[in-house]
Amino acid sequence: MRSRLSKVMVMLFACAVIVVGGAMLVPQTGSAPEPKIAYAHVNGDGTLDAAHSKNVVAIAGGNGLYCFKLGFIPKNAVGTIANDPTAPRQGLGFIETALPPTPLFTCEGVPEPDATVSTFEETSIGGGQSAGGWAFYVVWRE
Repeated sequence: MRSRLSKVMVMLFACAVIVVGGAMLVPQTGSAPEPKIAYAHVNGDGTLDAAHSKNVVAIAGGNGLYCFKLGFIPKNAVGTIANDPTAPRQGLGFIETALPPTPLFTCEGVPEPDATVSTFEETSIGGGQSAGGWAFYVVWRE
């Protein structure tokens, strides 16, 4: 009787291993799709560096204020000033990104932007901002 019980236990264990192992090999369905991403390198003269940009449909603006049309509506943005010796402005600068941009902020060529970026320098503590001119990088995620 004991050998029969042992055989049944071994058989049940083997079946459990096959079922669990097989379930692990089945691809997951219903998993979330990869979020969309876009990024841009904007030169100091305000032009898009297309070789280092992705999913940017259009860019407009200049002098520190830029509008972007992307291949999707972004939910997150990160920007950074770039070290670009050809840019008119060098050194300390600030960058802001806006999602979604305010309805009043538009650029000729991109009247309804998906995202905006501004680069600037604070002229004095609490004294206002000067126009940009820095090269920058920005990344957007859906």
